[in-house]
Amino acid sequence: MKLLLFLLSSLLCCLDELRAADSFSPAPVRFKATGFFRLATTDGRDHLVTPDGRAYVALGVNHLSSAIQQDKPGTGTKRGSADWEAYWEQTLRARFADWNFTSLGYGAPSALRSKAPWFGTITVSPIEKHRSEPKLTSRDGYEFPDVFDPAWEAVIQQTFAREVAHLRDDPMLIGWLWTDTPTWDLLRTRALRGTDWVSVMRTLPAGRPGREAYAAFLETRYANRRADLNSFYGLSLGSLAALREADLSHVAVGRHVVQEDDEAFLGVIARRYYEVVGKAQRQADPNHLVFGDRYLAGDHPEKVLQAVRPWCDAVAVQPGDRYSPLYPPSTEFPNAEIEMLRTVTGKPVLICDHAISFPTAAHSQTIFEQMPDEASAAKAAKDFLAAAFAKPWMLGYLRCQYIDRPAGFGRGLRQGLVQADGTPRETIVRVYREAFGEVLKKMNGLAP
Repeated sequence: MKLLLFLLSSLLCCLDELRAADSFSPAPVRFKATGFFRLATTDGRDHLVTPDGRAYVALGVNHLSSAIQQDKPGTGTKRGSADWEAYWEQTLRARFADWNFTSLGYGAPSALRSKAPWFGTITVSPIEKHRSEPKLTSRDGYEFPDVFDPAWEAVIQQTFAREVAHLRDDPMLIGWLWTDTPTWDLLRTRALRGTDWVSVMRTLPAGRPGREAYAAFLETRYANRRADLNSFYGLSLGSLAALREADLSHVAVGRHVVQEDDEAFLGVIARRYYEVVGKAQRQADPNHLVFGDRYLAGDHPEKVLQAVRPWCDAVAVQPGDRYSPLYPPSTEFPNAEIEMLRTVTGKPVLICDHAISFPTAAHSQTIFEQMPDEASAAKAAKDFLAAAFAKPWMLGYLRCQYIDRPAGFGRGLRQGLVQADGTPRETIVRVYREAFGEVLKKMNGLAP
């Protein structure tokens, strides 16, 4: 009897949450209810389905938790739970409905997560593009972990158990996004960091699991070709087994053959990495969709995408962010890069973080690439959205930043849809309202 009452209570709670978010999922119930978000393909179009069986497209904005207290401009005061509830009822609910937003994106305050669907995030490894200090203990430190080390695997399992498992039954959670803009591409990462994941494994101390894995890889690749290995790598090994103790800190990574070997071993790293992470994800939460890493467009090598394919339901990408000319800018839809994501993984795509900014009188520097002014930024955003949703496998779009706030590390302004004083940027907002409205019309017309 107690179990029955518990299940009934849980069901009623779930229904209440879904009703609260109903205005942000206006499509009729046409699909099988499963209790969690899932994927479907209808009329040749990939789309999400809500827990209660409605066609759904994720349209929203990220980083809501960073919104300052609107009624006290400039104070920078963060809202508590009660304040968030009031702010939702007084401001956000109407704005989101008017702007045709269906999702809170990721980075939403916990107090709002029953109001509309949202995305969970977990930083699997500290390899995000914004990290620049090669000391993990520093504020901005990064680290390429030894993914072959059983100790690392144990840490991953503990991390997912701690940060993911408690949300496994949340019907408002759409799915999980992993590390934000991870550094995978060897050449681009070397340009940014002066090192890369393969080079780190290559120069680990003898006996470490990653070094052993790298040596075993080369032993297999150069079986009966020790002379070639010595020539290509500038070594004088008496046997292939000597690789395990050799000094590999001065390998000429610019040589074509070495680069080819490194690309192949990156695939080995990726397969091990995603197998460990994917299993930990599914063990901690078998109910929700997995969107994988939030790839920066242009930093998702084919072998990495092949490795993640068995472990994700869809693939997430962030186009641009003014990191480096090595990557395509946010001002145009990166068609080739996103087509590659779709083709290699065979999965539908989510634009998980994006913006097109412009300079203002108060802030000449902004994150994401700039257009000259608000009008041209709005035109570019309109063209971007049209290109994105022309793809039949596009699951949604999440805008970066609801409200203006400073960015760290001298990067300027995180420019939002709303200015710091609470005033919406109507020219930009109009683009999203109209584009999202058209997307919703098409989504609501899908037949089961």
